[in-house]
This record gives sequence, structure tokens and C-alpha cells, in this order.
Amino acid sequence: MPEQKTPQILSGFVLKVIGLAVMLLDHLGLFLMNKYFGVNEGLYQMAYVFRCIGRIAMPLFALFTAEAVRYSKKPWSYLLRLFLMYAGISIALVIFIYAIPGNQGLAKDIGGNAFADLSLLALALILFRFPGAKKLLALLPLAFAGFVYGIQIYEYANAVTILWFPRFLRPDYSLLGLLIGIGFYFVYPLTDLFSKAYIQNMGISLEAYRETKSYRKMANIVGASLFFAVVAIFWGISYIGYNYDFRPYDNYLMQLQSYCLLAIPLIYLYSGARGYDSKPFRIFTYLFYPMHIAILFFIFSL
Repeated sequence: MPEQKTPQILSGFVLKVIGLAVMLLDHLGLFLMNKYFGVNEGLYQMAYVFRCIGRIAMPLFALFTAEAVRYSKKPWSYLLRLFLMYAGISIALVIFIYAIPGNQGLAKDIGGNAFADLSLLALALILFRFPGAKKLLALLPLAFAGFVYGIQIYEYANAVTILWFPRFLRPDYSLLGLLIGIGFYFVYPLTDLFSKAYIQNMGISLEAYRETKSYRKMANIVGASLFFAVVAIFWGISYIGYNYDFRPYDNYLMQLQSYCLLAIPLIYLYSGARGYDSKPFRIFTYLFYPMHIAILFFIFSL
């Protein structure tokens, strides 16, 4: 079967670099918004644009997690690495907030830990890999994400903060991030299903078709479509009870969060190849999240 020319040219390495860059831009925007709110409108709006571009990071890292669980020979080891990063960052924040006099008020201001979201997603996907009825165990992380989502809605609708479960210990994207990641995980079974008629007409095997660029292109389209559908659902939920200036179910602030759809062209261009993947680069990607936030916090505290 002659290969089609396709634009799927971005390796996992390239997408990770993009993800790290926009995450840095996102958090820089967050610090700038806090600094210039009500002080400099121009810089505040520039920071808001940074945050809009930074929305690209979440779906990309959800995609990386789904791919890692799918292809990893040791998925539990992968989950353990994510969880240890989550635990380490959480312990550091607990010490910083509760052990240093005068910092207790920060508990309601410091946001979520990205490794909480990635750990929860990896756990759900690993449980989906279990045979038979054991797959139902994946409902547990889904239920937990739903519980956190409910807490977030309650806090947002009532302008309160539940301090017994502070944000920096939660999966901040809760149900939204989990469903996006689950969608990316099930891209390949759905692409196989949609490909049946095509491969029958072409007289080729599914295994052979999976190695083609046209299969990669279809998988990317399926993944982008599922991603768009999840975001659209939560966008619709954000309008429930809408009364001009307040949306009681908009705890994700979908007006901003919807910019995560800017990741769709990048997902479409994904080649499926891992690309450069040395051990030092892996360590760098794990440490980049806490280190860049710590550096930004130090700079903006001067």
C-alpha cells in the first residue's frame, strides 16, 4: 500500500519541550498577573495572554501520560515516580506553609500540584489495563476526581476555601484533566474500530495499517476530537445557572481554560515517535516543574 504524505512530524521530545516552555510561560503569567493586578493594565493583559498560551501544557502532559502508560513495560514504576514527585512537592509545601510563622495564610492561595493530576491519571489508566471485571477498579480514581470536582464547585459557588483539603494537595484539573487523559488513552482502540471498513477495502491487516502514517493521522484526529468533546462538555456545564456576571459551575474558569484547545494543531502533528529520550532529559522534565516555580517565587518575592 503506497504511503500517504502526512504532516505528522512532531516527536514526543519536541512536544515535551513545547509543553515545558508553555508551562513556564503560564506560571510566569500567573506571577505577573498577581503583581500587576490593579497596578499596570498593559502588563496585566500581557500576563493574561501568557496564561492563555500556557493552557496548552495540560493536554500535552495528559497525552504524554497516556502514551507512557500504554507503552511502558513497568507502568507501576512510572506511577511510583509520579507519586514520589507529588509527595515530595506536597511535603515541601506543607513545611513551607505550616512550619514557617506567617505563611499559614498561603494555604488558600497556592494552587494545585500537577503531579497529583498526572498520578491520578496514570493510576486510572493502569487499572484500565487490568483484565476482565478488575477494570472496574478504575472507577475509584474516577470517583475521587469527581469528589474533588464537587469540592471545587462548592468552593467556587460559595466563595469559600476548604482548608482541610488544600488546593496544593489536590489534582487541580480533577475530572476535566482525568477525562482528557482517558480519551487520549483510548485513541488507539477507537482508531482500530474506525479503520475496519478501510482495511477491509484495502485488503490489508490491521497490524500492517498501524505502521502507516495514515493510521497515525487518523489516531491524532480521533484524539483531538475526544479532547475537543471533553472541553466542550465542561464549557457547556460552565453555563448552567449563568446569571450575567457569575457561573456557579465554572470552577475551571472555562473562558481561560478553553484556550487549551490551542493544543489541537500540535496533537494533530504528533508523529507517535518518542524522539530524543535520554535519562538526563527525563530527570530534567521531572524536576523542571518544582524548580521553575521555586525560582519564579524567589524572583517575585524580592
